[in-house]
Amino acid sequence: MDAQSLALRPRFRFKSEMSRNEIIEKFRKELNENNPEGFTGVLTDFHIQIRFPAHKHRLWTPYMEIGLEENLQDKTTLVRVLLTPVSPIWTLVAFLLIVASTSIFISLMLGISQIMIEQEPWGFYVAGLCTLILVGLYLIARQGQVLARKEMPILKKFADQVFECDCLMKAS
Repeated sequence: MDAQSLALRPRFRFKSEMSRNEIIEKFRKELNENNPEGFTGVLTDFHIQIRFPAHKHRLWTPYMEIGLEENLQDKTTLVRVLLTPVSPIWTLVAFLLIVASTSIFISLMLGISQIMIEQEPWGFYVAGLCTLILVGLYLIARQGQVLARKEMPILKKFADQVFECDCLMKAS
């Protein structure tokens, strides 16, 4: 999988023959012993987070979330992987996009109302300004994608190293 094929917030899902505890222990071991990138991790019973070290962290630096679900019937573990920028960034981008979109809608309604009562329709100017802000936010988010794509394959390589396969390539 090359860097260009990794989309914004790519998600992968695959089954592993290892148990949940084995996977967590392998991640713990790899983080401590075979970790040239210096990744840090948070490992709990059903969830793993792998992050770049603080000195390599930028605004759009991605991290990997891994959810583990054991299937007791066939003794496999369903592994769900999400590569994404940190949550506060997504919250901020989503909030600003909602504010800009809502402002466009309200200012268009205001402009139409102003035309109906034969006043200067300055609401349309506000809608145009908010549209420019929305486009600007979109372009900033796309630039963040480009920056994050350079680091996503590094996280993928680390996960492949732990699972001892190209599991994310075979994932659905």
